[in-house]
Amino acid sequence: MVEEIIQTIKRAMMPDLAPAQLEKLENVLYITLHGKQIIEECSELAPTGEDGDVAKINMFLGSKKTTGRADGTLQQYSREIYNMLDFLGKRLEDITAMDLRYYYAVMRERRGIQMSTMQTRIHYLSSFWDFLTLEKLVPDNPVRRIGGLKVESVVKKPFAQEELEALRLHCDRSRDRALVEFLLATGLRVSEVCKLDVGDIDFYRMEFYIKGKGGKERLCLLNDVAKFHLKRYLRERQRRERIGEDDLRRRPLFVAAKAPFKRMTIAGVQYLLKELGQKAAVANVHPHRFRRTFACDMIGRGMPVEQLMVLMGHSKIETTMIYVTVKTSSVREAYRRLRAG
Repeated sequence: MVEEIIQTIKRAMMPDLAPAQLEKLENVLYITLHGKQIIEECSELAPTGEDGDVAKINMFLGSKKTTGRADGTLQQYSREIYNMLDFLGKRLEDITAMDLRYYYAVMRERRGIQMSTMQTRIHYLSSFWDFLTLEKLVPDNPVRRIGGLKVESVVKKPFAQEELEALRLHCDRSRDRALVEFLLATGLRVSEVCKLDVGDIDFYRMEFYIKGKGGKERLCLLNDVAKFHLKRYLRERQRRERIGEDDLRRRPLFVAAKAPFKRMTIAGVQYLLKELGQKAAVANVHPHRFRRTFACDMIGRGMPVEQLMVLMGHSKIETTMIYVTVKTSSVREAYRRLRAG
């Protein structure tokens, strides 16, 4: 068994290691495993009835829901937990840290999942096991014995001005232009945009309120450009849908381009922006990049980060700072201005 495992490891590492490194790996394995007995663990699928693992999962999801977690977030938790259980084929109380290391190693090496995604998935499972431990449904949290993942810090850039102009030029419909300007003006999450109705917007005050994550209500503001393109789009909508102003106010803010003009979904907005990016030859066009651009623009114009935090619907200032990219030129100008004074 030991010999077979060592040779399997060597074959798996051949594409990545030089001959000298392979030889060293083989020697280390022989030294480490000498005198050890390896027994293959049984991993037959275990049943998960409502009185077992499924009940525990439902209790966990219920607890998260009471804290105001969005349905989409709950689905992500549920998906990761069930994926892990299906892969390992074990009951929750039998899963070890070694099982989880194996699970994540396969996800990373064979399925090519990015390290940042892995970190998020580990967070989901750790939160789940923390709950089970607190409720005394399992003795401890095996995820905590895995250790943290080192994720390279990648600076996610906002749109450059020329990229925004290219996107604007390639908006074929008034709806698309209105959506682009609305995202840039408000910095909303795509899920928040899709929930809005026309009647939610106070065009006179150029503001509206929205319920964000955790059911927290916050004030959102429009600028003149977004207001102009929204009103143009809504006038066209009124004619196309053949409805009066009162009926229009009860309709979704953004709808599909064709009858029956249903409310745009998150996937629909994502697809629209991706297609727009391809036409304009702008890479990485997605809703969240508009949110980042909004944050960087506000900071660049002098808005204090505490005020930006309120506009973005964050409960912690550290979350807001993740979105902010400070330009080197801005730092240089501020330094010289302060030193001159």
